[in-house]
Amino acid sequence: MLLLRAFFLRAGILYAAWWVMTEGDASGLAPGAAIVILVSLLSCRLYPPSLHVIHPLGALVFAGYFILRSVAAGVDVGRRLLSPSVPVNPGYITIRTSLPAGSPRWLLANALSLMPGTLSVRLMGTSLELHCLDLDLPVKEDVRLAERKVAGVFGLNNEEAGEATP
Repeated sequence: MLLLRAFFLRAGILYAAWWVMTEGDASGLAPGAAIVILVSLLSCRLYPPSLHVIHPLGALVFAGYFILRSVAAGVDVGRRLLSPSVPVNPGYITIRTSLPAGSPRWLLANALSLMPGTLSVRLMGTSLELHCLDLDLPVKEDVRLAERKVAGVFGLNNEEAGEATP
């Protein structure tokens, strides 16, 4: 039942987006329906529905946090590129996350790729491998903060976010 509900929700959202992109032109609605069905099926196959429910207030807080951190990332990269010495200390770190499997871990891994100086390389179980532009930055602390913000999106408590061992 969860899979069926996810399929129809995704198909509805995709079809609405298709309708907007075609400006409601009737000639594009039938091909759009076929494409939406295929993409929705593929989406459900590659990203099965999760039991984790998004909390609107947590999602709004996360969106603001994410936008600010993304802007900071752009400014930081620009500053480093324009600096004569290009101050970087690149490397990899592995951090254990306490977020539950599924959507919370995926959101964390993907969000960290757009944060200042980090790129998610691999997510295996509870371990998240990150490539860091500068290992001198407080990356672990930033990850823990992001973890707590992601937990808020899904209404998880502190034991489920930011409390894992490094």
